Amino acid sequence: MKRVTFVLAAATATAVVLSGCQAQQPVAPDSSASAPSTPAQTDQPTAQESAQAWADQTFGTFQAFTVTGNSADEIVFPDDAKSGFYTITWTPGHWANEDSYAQVYGEDGTFHEAGTADYQGDSASVAYGLDPTVGPAGWIGVEAGAGDWSITVSPISALPALPDTGGYDAYLYAGAEQPVVFSSLNSGRVSVRQFNDVDPTDSILPQQDFTAVGTLLAGPSVVNVQLESVSPWTRSTN
Repeated sequence: MKRVTFVLAAATATAVVLSGCQAQQPVAPDSSASAPSTPAQTDQPTAQESAQAWADQTFGTFQAFTVTGNSADEIVFPDDAKSGFYTITWTPGHWANEDSYAQVYGEDGTFHEAGTADYQGDSASVAYGLDPTVGPAGWIGVEAGAGDWSITVSPISALPALPDTGGYDAYLYAGAEQPVVFSSLNSGRVSVRQFNDVDPTDSILPQQDFTAVGTLLAGPSVVNVQLESVSPWTRSTN
């Protein structure tokens, strides 16, 4: 028993000595604490985000607003909404009346062709006030045959990106210059106009049969696509 106690005591003493030695070992400095941190990578804006920034700088921005009505009426643009786009929704069947359309007029009362919504579908959007060769937009005139309608006016930067297929709508285009064909999926003529606030003639794609064939100028720009049928269109580079 005495031998065992001695051995245990010796072992305990040795452990204490070793523990003390370990406590006195120098501690290596933490290199990770002093290493310079890698700067965070900033995300580059997407093509659509760049086009939206261009639209705000070029055409301005404002708070979107909605007006509802019936039959003929006028919607006057506020001073900060002289360029933008409007989306009109009609009562189904409005197209039965030939006076069922809306169009934009300048402050001087002149007709702005680029602001016309003349579509037999239930909804359409059109960009307006983008041609630097004409005066500022003044108001939207809704004709008597439109029936019940709702119009929302929004800034250009709220436009969606130009898709591969779409309807009677306005879009932002941020791509490169390219030959393009817009084809209706049903019988119906397609008309396309592009606005970049640089070329006063814009880019008008000539109509060939029921397609629009031409060249899309390099973006950023605004594209109005209008068609006579309710079917969608497709866009290709063939």
